[in-house]
Amino acid sequence: MNLFTDYAVGLDAHTAQAGTPVYIAGIQNVSLNSGLQTLAQGGNESIYNTHGALVSGAPAASLSTIDLKTFLDQCGVTAMKIDNGLSGDGLILYCPKYAPGASREANDASTHWSATLASGMLVPRTLSVSHQQTAAISADAIATFDGTTAPVTFAETADLPAGIYPSVAAEWTLGKIMLNAVPLTGLQNVTIDFGIQLIVRGSDSSTFPLIVSVEKTQPVITVVGAHIGDTATLTEQGVYYTAEQVVLYLKKKAEGGTFVVDGTAEHIKMTLGKARADWVSIDGNPKTITMRLTSWYTAGVAPISPLAINTASAIT
Repeated sequence: MNLFTDYAVGLDAHTAQAGTPVYIAGIQNVSLNSGLQTLAQGGNESIYNTHGALVSGAPAASLSTIDLKTFLDQCGVTAMKIDNGLSGDGLILYCPKYAPGASREANDASTHWSATLASGMLVPRTLSVSHQQTAAISADAIATFDGTTAPVTFAETADLPAGIYPSVAAEWTLGKIMLNAVPLTGLQNVTIDFGIQLIVRGSDSSTFPLIVSVEKTQPVITVVGAHIGDTATLTEQGVYYTAEQVVLYLKKKAEGGTFVVDGTAEHIKMTLGKARADWVSIDGNPKTITMRLTSWYTAGVAPISPLAINTASAIT
Protein backbone atom coordinates (compact mmCIF):
# COMPACT_ATOMS: atom_id res chain seq x y z
CA MET A 1 0.00 0.00 0.00
CA ASN A 2 1.24 3.49 -0.86
CA LEU A 3 0.48 6.60 1.20
CA PHE A 4 1.36 10.22 0.40
CA THR A 5 1.26 13.51 2.27
CA ASP A 6 1.67 17.27 1.78
CA TYR A 7 4.95 19.04 1.10
CA ALA A 8 6.19 22.50 0.24
CA VAL A 9 4.60 24.00 -2.87
CA GLY A 10 7.09 24.99 -5.55
CA LEU A 11 6.73 28.33 -7.32
CA ASP A 12 8.78 28.17 -10.50
CA ALA A 13 7.02 30.54 -12.87
CA HIS A 14 9.05 31.77 -15.85
CA THR A 15 8.07 35.40 -15.22
CA ALA A 16 7.78 35.62 -11.44
CA GLN A 17 10.70 33.47 -10.26
CA ALA A 18 12.78 33.57 -13.47
CA GLY A 19 14.66 30.33 -12.97
CA THR A 20 15.08 30.45 -9.19
CA PRO A 21 12.30 28.33 -7.64
CA VAL A 22 10.79 29.48 -4.37
CA TYR A 23 9.16 27.00 -2.00
CA ILE A 24 6.19 27.83 0.21
CA ALA A 25 6.58 25.88 3.44
CA GLY A 26 4.21 25.71 6.42
CA ILE A 27 1.62 23.96 4.25
CA GLN A 28 -1.52 23.04 6.17
CA ASN A 29 -3.49 21.53 3.31
CA VAL A 30 -3.34 21.13 -0.47
CA SER A 31 -6.06 19.85 -2.77
CA LEU A 32 -6.31 19.48 -6.55
CA ASN A 33 -9.52 19.16 -8.54
CA SER A 34 -9.85 18.22 -12.21
CA GLY A 35 -13.09 19.95 -13.10
CA LEU A 36 -13.57 17.26 -15.77
CA GLN A 37 -17.06 17.07 -17.24
CA THR A 38 -18.11 14.05 -19.29
CA LEU A 39 -21.29 14.20 -21.37
CA ALA A 40 -23.14 11.02 -22.37
CA GLN A 41 -25.81 11.28 -25.07
CA GLY A 42 -28.42 9.12 -26.70
CA GLY A 43 -31.54 9.41 -28.84
CA ASN A 44 -35.23 8.60 -28.54
CA GLU A 45 -34.74 5.20 -30.14
CA SER A 46 -32.70 3.92 -27.18
CA ILE A 47 -33.19 3.85 -23.45
CA TYR A 48 -29.42 4.08 -23.12
CA ASN A 49 -26.94 6.80 -23.87
CA THR A 50 -24.83 5.50 -26.74
CA HIS A 51 -22.01 8.03 -26.89
CA GLY A 52 -19.84 9.77 -24.36
CA ALA A 53 -17.11 12.38 -24.60
CA LEU A 54 -15.12 14.81 -22.50
CA VAL A 55 -16.72 18.24 -22.65
CA SER A 56 -14.43 20.32 -20.49
CA GLY A 57 -11.85 20.42 -17.75
CA ALA A 58 -10.91 23.11 -15.26
CA PRO A 59 -7.94 22.00 -13.14
CA ALA A 60 -7.55 24.06 -9.98
CA ALA A 61 -5.63 23.69 -6.73
CA SER A 62 -6.30 25.10 -3.28
CA LEU A 63 -3.73 25.50 -0.54
CA SER A 64 -3.37 26.85 2.97
CA THR A 65 -0.08 27.95 4.54
CA ILE A 66 1.31 29.71 7.60
CA ASP A 67 4.40 30.75 5.61
CA LEU A 68 2.92 34.22 5.16
CA LYS A 69 6.04 36.16 4.25
CA THR A 70 7.13 33.83 1.46
CA PHE A 71 3.64 33.65 0.01
CA LEU A 72 2.96 37.40 0.15
CA ASP A 73 6.42 38.33 -1.13
CA GLN A 74 5.85 36.13 -4.18
CA CYS A 75 2.12 36.53 -4.82
CA GLY A 76 1.25 39.87 -3.31
CA VAL A 77 -2.34 40.75 -2.46
CA THR A 78 -3.71 40.45 -5.99
CA ALA A 79 -2.26 37.50 -7.93
CA MET A 80 0.84 35.87 -9.40
CA LYS A 81 1.02 34.78 -13.02
CA ILE A 82 1.82 31.09 -13.45
CA ASP A 83 3.76 30.39 -16.63
CA ASN A 84 6.51 28.13 -17.86
CA GLY A 85 9.35 28.57 -20.30
CA LEU A 86 13.11 28.18 -20.54
CA SER A 87 13.50 29.42 -16.96
CA GLY A 88 10.45 27.94 -15.28
CA ASP A 89 8.06 25.02 -14.91
CA GLY A 90 5.02 26.69 -13.33
CA LEU A 91 3.49 25.77 -9.97
CA ILE A 92 4.42 22.36 -8.57
CA LEU A 93 2.49 20.40 -5.95
CA TYR A 94 4.62 17.71 -4.30
CA CYS A 95 3.32 14.70 -2.37
CA PRO A 96 6.06 12.72 -0.58
CA LYS A 97 5.60 8.99 -0.20
CA TYR A 98 5.55 7.45 3.27
CA ALA A 99 8.16 4.76 3.84
CA PRO A 100 7.03 1.52 5.51
CA GLY A 101 8.68 1.20 8.89
CA ALA A 102 10.13 4.71 8.70
CA SER A 103 8.83 8.20 7.98
CA ARG A 104 9.23 9.25 4.35
CA GLU A 105 11.31 7.92 1.53
CA ALA A 106 14.45 9.78 0.46
CA ASN A 107 14.05 12.93 -1.60
CA ASP A 108 15.78 11.34 -4.58
CA ALA A 109 14.00 7.99 -4.32
CA SER A 110 11.95 8.70 -7.48
CA THR A 111 8.90 7.31 -5.71
CA HIS A 112 7.11 10.53 -4.88
CA TRP A 113 4.21 12.18 -6.72
CA SER A 114 3.90 15.65 -8.15
CA ALA A 115 1.50 17.74 -10.22
CA THR A 116 2.60 20.73 -12.27
CA LEU A 117 0.30 23.57 -13.29
CA ALA A 118 2.04 25.03 -16.31
CA SER A 119 0.07 28.23 -16.76
CA GLY A 120 -2.66 30.20 -15.05
CA MET A 121 -2.80 32.29 -11.90
CA LEU A 122 -2.15 31.94 -8.14
CA VAL A 123 -4.69 34.00 -6.20
CA PRO A 124 -4.86 34.76 -2.45
CA ARG A 125 -8.34 34.26 -1.02
CA THR A 126 -8.38 34.85 2.74
CA LEU A 127 -6.03 35.51 5.61
CA SER A 128 -7.34 34.55 9.05
CA VAL A 129 -5.93 34.96 12.53
CA SER A 130 -7.36 34.67 16.04
CA HIS A 131 -6.22 35.56 19.54
CA GLN A 132 -3.12 33.45 20.43
CA GLN A 133 -3.39 31.48 17.17
CA THR A 134 -1.13 31.34 14.12
CA ALA A 135 -2.20 33.30 11.06
CA ALA A 136 -2.84 31.33 7.88
CA ILE A 137 -3.52 32.30 4.31
CA SER A 138 -5.58 30.36 1.78
CA ALA A 139 -5.15 30.57 -1.99
CA ASP A 140 -6.34 29.08 -5.26
CA ALA A 141 -4.29 28.20 -8.32
CA ILE A 142 -6.32 28.29 -11.53
CA ALA A 143 -4.80 26.36 -14.46
CA THR A 144 -5.16 27.32 -18.12
CA PHE A 145 -4.05 25.84 -21.45
CA ASP A 146 -1.34 27.88 -23.20
CA GLY A 147 -1.70 26.10 -26.51
CA THR A 148 1.30 23.83 -25.96
CA THR A 149 1.57 22.38 -22.46
CA ALA A 150 -1.34 20.63 -20.74
CA PRO A 151 -2.83 22.66 -17.85
CA VAL A 152 -1.81 19.96 -15.37
CA THR A 153 0.68 17.11 -15.70
CA PHE A 154 1.42 14.32 -13.24
CA ALA A 155 4.70 12.66 -12.32
CA GLU A 156 4.25 9.35 -10.50
CA THR A 157 7.99 8.74 -10.01
CA ALA A 158 9.09 12.21 -8.97
CA ASP A 159 12.00 13.35 -6.86
CA LEU A 160 11.52 15.99 -4.19
CA PRO A 161 13.52 19.24 -4.60
CA ALA A 162 17.17 18.71 -3.74
CA GLY A 163 18.38 20.48 -0.62
CA ILE A 164 14.90 21.67 0.36
CA TYR A 165 13.61 20.91 3.84
CA PRO A 166 10.17 22.53 4.22
CA SER A 167 10.41 23.66 7.82
CA VAL A 168 8.33 26.31 9.56
CA ALA A 169 10.68 29.27 9.85
CA ALA A 170 8.29 31.81 11.35
CA GLU A 171 4.78 32.36 12.66
CA TRP A 172 2.63 35.46 12.98
CA THR A 173 -0.35 36.13 15.20
CA LEU A 174 -2.89 38.85 15.90
CA GLY A 175 -1.40 42.30 16.32
CA LYS A 176 -2.97 45.71 16.77
CA ILE A 177 -5.36 47.59 14.51
CA MET A 178 -5.14 51.36 14.31
CA LEU A 179 -7.93 53.62 13.07
CA ASN A 180 -6.26 56.99 12.50
CA ALA A 181 -3.86 56.27 15.39
CA VAL A 182 -6.70 55.09 17.67
CA PRO A 183 -6.34 51.39 18.54
CA LEU A 184 -9.20 48.93 18.47
CA THR A 185 -9.09 46.92 21.68
CA GLY A 186 -10.07 43.47 22.90
CA LEU A 187 -9.38 41.90 19.47
CA GLN A 188 -10.44 38.28 19.09
CA ASN A 189 -10.37 37.51 15.39
CA VAL A 190 -9.49 39.12 12.04
CA THR A 191 -10.33 37.77 8.59
CA ILE A 192 -9.12 39.44 5.41
CA ASP A 193 -11.09 38.61 2.29
CA PHE A 194 -8.87 39.78 -0.56
CA GLY A 195 -12.02 40.08 -2.67
CA ILE A 196 -10.47 39.01 -5.97
CA GLN A 197 -12.97 38.24 -8.70
CA LEU A 198 -11.61 36.32 -11.68
CA ILE A 199 -12.70 35.97 -15.27
CA VAL A 200 -11.94 32.51 -16.67
CA ARG A 201 -12.68 31.88 -20.34
CA GLY A 202 -12.15 29.51 -23.23
CA SER A 203 -13.23 29.64 -26.86
CA ASP A 204 -13.45 27.69 -30.13
CA SER A 205 -14.66 24.58 -28.28
CA SER A 206 -11.45 24.47 -26.23
CA THR A 207 -11.53 21.76 -23.60
CA PHE A 208 -9.70 23.84 -21.01
CA PRO A 209 -9.78 27.55 -20.06
CA LEU A 210 -7.45 29.63 -22.22
CA ILE A 211 -7.23 32.70 -20.02
CA VAL A 212 -7.66 33.67 -16.39
CA SER A 213 -7.47 37.31 -15.38
CA VAL A 214 -8.39 39.56 -12.47
CA GLU A 215 -11.68 41.28 -13.16
CA LYS A 216 -12.10 43.19 -9.89
CA THR A 217 -10.52 43.49 -6.47
CA GLN A 218 -12.49 44.59 -3.40
CA PRO A 219 -10.78 43.70 -0.11
CA VAL A 220 -12.95 43.52 3.00
CA ILE A 221 -11.67 42.92 6.53
CA THR A 222 -13.88 41.52 9.27
CA VAL A 223 -12.85 42.15 12.87
CA VAL A 224 -14.36 40.62 16.01
CA GLY A 225 -13.61 42.28 19.34
CA ALA A 226 -14.64 41.89 22.96
CA HIS A 227 -14.83 45.60 23.76
CA ILE A 228 -18.18 46.80 22.50
CA GLY A 229 -17.22 50.24 23.76
CA ASP A 230 -15.32 50.65 20.49
CA THR A 231 -18.62 52.06 19.25
CA ALA A 232 -17.27 55.33 20.62
CA THR A 233 -14.77 55.28 17.76
CA LEU A 234 -17.00 53.72 15.12
CA THR A 235 -20.11 55.82 15.91
CA GLU A 236 -23.63 54.81 14.95
CA GLN A 237 -23.05 55.61 11.25
CA GLY A 238 -19.53 54.21 10.89
CA VAL A 239 -16.46 56.27 10.03
CA TYR A 240 -14.73 57.26 6.77
CA TYR A 241 -10.93 57.25 6.79
CA THR A 242 -8.65 58.76 4.20
CA ALA A 243 -5.93 56.69 2.59
CA GLU A 244 -3.36 55.10 4.91
CA GLN A 245 -5.19 55.98 8.14
CA VAL A 246 -6.20 52.35 8.79
CA VAL A 247 -3.32 50.02 9.68
CA LEU A 248 -3.30 46.37 10.79
CA TYR A 249 -0.35 44.39 12.13
CA LEU A 250 0.44 40.71 12.34
CA LYS A 251 2.90 40.16 15.15
CA LYS A 252 5.80 37.78 14.59
CA LYS A 253 6.39 35.12 17.22
CA ALA A 254 9.92 34.75 18.54
CA GLU A 255 11.32 31.23 18.39
CA GLY A 256 11.81 29.99 21.94
CA GLY A 257 10.11 33.07 23.38
CA THR A 258 6.98 35.13 22.93
CA PHE A 259 7.19 37.90 20.30
CA VAL A 260 9.81 39.65 18.25
CA VAL A 261 10.14 43.15 19.75
CA ASP A 262 7.91 45.76 18.12
CA GLY A 263 10.79 47.87 16.84
CA THR A 264 12.28 45.02 14.79
CA ALA A 265 11.28 45.06 11.12
CA GLU A 266 10.02 41.48 11.00
CA HIS A 267 6.29 41.98 11.51
CA ILE A 268 3.65 42.21 8.79
CA LYS A 269 1.92 45.53 8.23
CA MET A 270 -1.26 46.01 6.20
CA THR A 271 -2.24 49.52 5.20
CA LEU A 272 -5.61 50.35 3.71
CA GLY A 273 -6.39 52.96 1.11
CA LYS A 274 -9.50 55.09 1.56
CA ALA A 275 -11.79 53.06 3.80
CA ARG A 276 -14.91 52.89 5.85
CA ALA A 277 -15.10 51.23 9.27
CA ASP A 278 -18.60 50.02 10.16
CA TRP A 279 -19.97 48.10 13.10
CA VAL A 280 -21.97 45.08 11.88
CA SER A 281 -23.42 43.45 14.97
CA ILE A 282 -23.20 43.18 18.75
CA ASP A 283 -24.19 39.82 20.14
CA GLY A 284 -23.19 36.79 22.23
CA ASN A 285 -22.61 36.47 25.95
CA PRO A 286 -20.16 37.90 26.87
CA LYS A 287 -20.87 40.44 24.13
CA THR A 288 -18.67 40.79 21.09
CA ILE A 289 -18.71 43.41 18.39
CA THR A 290 -18.21 42.54 14.73
CA MET A 291 -16.71 45.29 12.61
CA ARG A 292 -16.14 45.60 8.85
CA LEU A 293 -13.35 47.54 7.13
CA THR A 294 -13.96 48.21 3.43
CA SER A 295 -11.24 49.91 1.40
CA TRP A 296 -10.94 51.16 -2.16
CA TYR A 297 -8.43 52.44 -4.69
CA THR A 298 -7.18 56.03 -4.82
CA ALA A 299 -6.54 57.12 -8.40
CA GLY A 300 -4.16 59.88 -9.45
CA VAL A 301 -0.51 60.65 -10.12
CA ALA A 302 0.43 58.76 -6.93
CA PRO A 303 -2.25 56.05 -6.75
CA ILE A 304 -2.83 54.19 -3.48
CA SER A 305 -3.82 50.55 -3.40
CA PRO A 306 -6.87 49.41 -1.40
CA LEU A 307 -4.55 47.08 0.53
CA ALA A 308 -0.76 47.35 0.74
CA ILE A 309 1.34 44.82 2.64
CA ASN A 310 4.84 45.20 4.07
CA THR A 311 6.25 41.85 5.24
CA ALA A 312 9.26 43.38 6.99
CA SER A 313 7.82 46.13 9.16
CA ALA A 314 8.29 47.41 12.68
CA ILE A 315 5.19 47.93 14.80
CA THR A 316 4.70 51.60 15.60
